[in-house]
Amino acid sequence: MFPIIGILKLLPWRLIGAAALALAVFAAGDRYGEQHVMARWDAEKAAQAQTVAKQAAQVAAVAIHQTTIDQEISNEFETEKARIVADRRHLLARVPRRVRHHATTHSGPVPEVSAVAAGTDAAPANPVPAAGQQADAATCNQLAEDAARTTLMVVGFQRWYREQAGAFGRIGQ
Repeated sequence: MFPIIGILKLLPWRLIGAAALALAVFAAGDRYGEQHVMARWDAEKAAQAQTVAKQAAQVAAVAIHQTTIDQEISNEFETEKARIVADRRHLLARVPRRVRHHATTHSGPVPEVSAVAAGTDAAPANPVPAAGQQADAATCNQLAEDAARTTLMVVGFQRWYREQAGAFGRIGQ
């Protein structure tokens, strides 16, 4: 007959069937394992996305809270600064601008009023004007106002820092 039929009769069909069955079981197990791994991977990605969304919401809440604190501190600073300036102007209207101490008795070797200088020193190559010679020299009033403003800024910063640290601690928990 045909030579192929003779060859087919000689083949070990049980061995071929067992190999085909093993191959089918292996392919099915591979497919099942792949689906199982993909399902776990998708679940892990979804959990990570949910965690990222929670963190983003927390960051947004902290940023909004910090912006609110910043605005409150800034408004309080401006109000307090205006009050200090108004109080300063009111005080300066009642107090004389210069205070001079006159000694009733002169007991020291240094005279109360210095002697008139014989002349002026030669001007240096790169002169730096003295504070009294500057047109916009800082006066005592300006220094007092600057000190009050700086103190207010430091107090405001300290309060801002305490509230920011407290807000971060409350929201971060």
